[in-house]
Amino acid sequence: MALSPGSASAIPDSPTRRRKSSFFTWAIQALPFLILGVGAIIGMAATTVTGQPKRFYWSVYTPLAAAISILEGCRLAKSAAEYSSVFITQLFQWLAVGAAMYLLMLSPVRGLMNDDAVGLTLLTFIAMSVFIAGIHMRAWRLLVMGAFLGATVYVISFVEAYAIVLMAIVLAVLCLLGLLFWAVRK
Repeated sequence: MALSPGSASAIPDSPTRRRKSSFFTWAIQALPFLILGVGAIIGMAATTVTGQPKRFYWSVYTPLAAAISILEGCRLAKSAAEYSSVFITQLFQWLAVGAAMYLLMLSPVRGLMNDDAVGLTLLTFIAMSVFIAGIHMRAWRLLVMGAFLGATVYVISFVEAYAIVLMAIVLAVLCLLGLLFWAVRK
């Protein structure tokens, strides 16, 4: 590969170097969404283990989700007008979500719901907001993350509802595998 006049390096880019560079770029762009997904699972695990939704956790996680949505929209904006439109729209959307979450945590409705249901409701608010932000901004990453968070709500509620049945099935399978192993060894 010949050097161009403005080239900074005498060593040409190898395919391996380009692949590492593109993977690094992809990883940096995917990191906020990975944090969002893992954070949702951690928040629900903390709610399930302690038996209470953690106000501090959700009050940190919600602005984080809002910031990721706003930054993704600003990254996709093509003009200053789009940038400010995305910022204002998303700011008000996430303020409304925060207000709804705050009302849920303080109102008499909180007393009508068990702690697991409150945690799932908070995560549903965030999943819906991320998905709607993806629709408004035509941002496929937000659509995928909103769908993932929504699916997480469903999976967590299923596991919580059928935990004993799932544990019994796992125990039965382990017993059968143990018997099979014992019979084959004998």
